[in-house]
Amino acid sequence: MRSEGSAAPAGPGGAESGAMRTLPLREIRRDEDNCVARVPIFAGLTPDQQQAVARLARPRLLQRGELLYADGDEPAGMSVVHTGQVALTRGSPQGRRRLIRVSGPGQTIGEQSFLTGARATDQAEALTDTRMCVFTHAALAGLMHEHPSIVLQMLRSVSERMAEAERRLALSSVDVDVRLADYLLDLPLERGSSSTVRLPLAKKDVASLIGTTPESFSRALTRLKDQGLVRVQADRVVLLDPDRLDALVAQA
Repeated sequence: MRSEGSAAPAGPGGAESGAMRTLPLREIRRDEDNCVARVPIFAGLTPDQQQAVARLARPRLLQRGELLYADGDEPAGMSVVHTGQVALTRGSPQGRRRLIRVSGPGQTIGEQSFLTGARATDQAEALTDTRMCVFTHAALAGLMHEHPSIVLQMLRSVSERMAEAERRLALSSVDVDVRLADYLLDLPLERGSSSTVRLPLAKKDVASLIGTTPESFSRALTRLKDQGLVRVQADRVVLLDPDRLDALVAQA
């Protein structure tokens, strides 16, 4: 991560951004809606302790397309998404970028670099205008000393991501239809619905996330529709036969 006040790198297709923008502390540290209260690694703390942690956060605002950090950077802290979305991508030897994951409100970025001391092997870019809380490595180390439960929660978070990455790697060699079915089954159902999910990303980004091209993604979605497994309504997908979708994944 670039240091406070340094120029952030340019996002894809965008002009180089200026100095890091910050937000008034009251915008992120309001008692009823601070980013710390949303974060699983801080879930074991009392409300008073969460407020104390929030006071250590450095607010940051990223505009759409702006980078939080780039490949090879040395992140100076862990970031918590307060509002918005940040895409983490990894480059290939051929120069293409693969979407690894998208972090939304309450999710953290950069804790692995804190734990290992390694430079970033991915790139973090704001998909939308995004508000974040940034905790320096020194602040994190102090928090862990004072609240050991944070260490366990952080390790659990990193382990869950590793398990998810291994699962996706295992599916990388199967048909796109199977990868798409697996992705759809993992999406949360819309509130009040027993069968409808919403694509949280543009279809081209979902395609990248499951390791395929937008064209192959569209063809796979059409095949699932033709088989009567799903119905597509703009960015919403109705899972008409979840059991058959699950069976498709289980056979892979």
